[in-house]
Amino acid sequence: MPSDHRRRAVRRSSLAAGIALGAALGAALALGCGAEGGGRVVDAGSGAVDVAVPRPSFTLTATDGTPFDFGAHTAGRLTFLEFGYTNCPDVCPVHMANLAAALRQLPPSDRMKIDVVFVSVDPDRDSLPALRKWLDAFDHTFIGLTGTRDALDSAQRAVGFAPAIVQPAAPGQPGSEVVTHAAPVLAFTADDTAHVMFPFGTRQADWERDIPHLLARARGRAAAAGGGARAGRTTGVSFTRVYLVAPAGDAPAALYLVARNDGAAPDSITGLDAGDLGTASVHMSMGDAKTGTMMMHAVQGVAVPAGGVVRFAPGGYHGVIGPLRRRVTRGDRIPVVIRLARGAPVSVTATVITYADVDTATAAR
Repeated sequence: MPSDHRRRAVRRSSLAAGIALGAALGAALALGCGAEGGGRVVDAGSGAVDVAVPRPSFTLTATDGTPFDFGAHTAGRLTFLEFGYTNCPDVCPVHMANLAAALRQLPPSDRMKIDVVFVSVDPDRDSLPALRKWLDAFDHTFIGLTGTRDALDSAQRAVGFAPAIVQPAAPGQPGSEVVTHAAPVLAFTADDTAHVMFPFGTRQADWERDIPHLLARARGRAAAAGGGARAGRTTGVSFTRVYLVAPAGDAPAALYLVARNDGAAPDSITGLDAGDLGTASVHMSMGDAKTGTMMMHAVQGVAVPAGGVVRFAPGGYHGVIGPLRRRVTRGDRIPVVIRLARGAPVSVTATVITYADVDTATAAR
């Protein structure tokens, strides 16, 4: 049985979370109410709260120790953002468990379009390994971030939340820390705006009902913008559906994407840069109908005509990265730079998939 001081701490934490939730709702609602055009982006009966919060740009440290620019890494993707801490007795794990269970019901092609980002506001106790272990208990693809208190306070203010307050443990009473933090989960859609946030108490069934609406919003906004959720943009060429396939054994990794040129002038993809992951190049697979064989060779450029779309897909154009200098796993997010003949280099983020995902990920639609 927990001690009296622990029970009091839990009660104070739950009360504080409720107070923080009210403050967060007021702050976020002050940024704007409702979706554009007056319609909701979730089910009419959803308990989600209508807001209008632009996708923020803040940089924290990911659980692998690398800097993570939230705005750049999640741009154009359905992204759920929660602030919390791993020692939370009920609010944070309940949110994560229900959301993870709902995501498992989605087909892989939809699940790969979604990021879940959990930001720990308790950096003194939540080391990067501890945060990673905690998130892995729910879903190993969940992204964990933390940082200095100043950086965390700035990130919370960027979405209209009051900064978390961490009350240290009483002398001689380890584990009696009390953390006051905003409890909602913000849902950013492809237009880089959170039109709703989900308060504590959102049930698994509610997540399952609302996520398809959020995905539909993403697809609809992408079509209206002429090319989808844009990870990078130049004078005319944008890139979507950027996937890196985790290789079998020591083989190189394949990179697939969709390039769209909304400009008035043609352009060409002339190269790739995958940083320290490995050497990257562009290749073309060609088949010989007489012999039934396939041949792959490097190409110097891939034309993207004005007003046109080019797909990198199995059996055609594709990127090749390798040999890989480190292992990648499904759900990882890999920064890649795409060089163009006319436009400036475009920074995108590739989602790591497996060969079992390739068919649905690269299907024409």
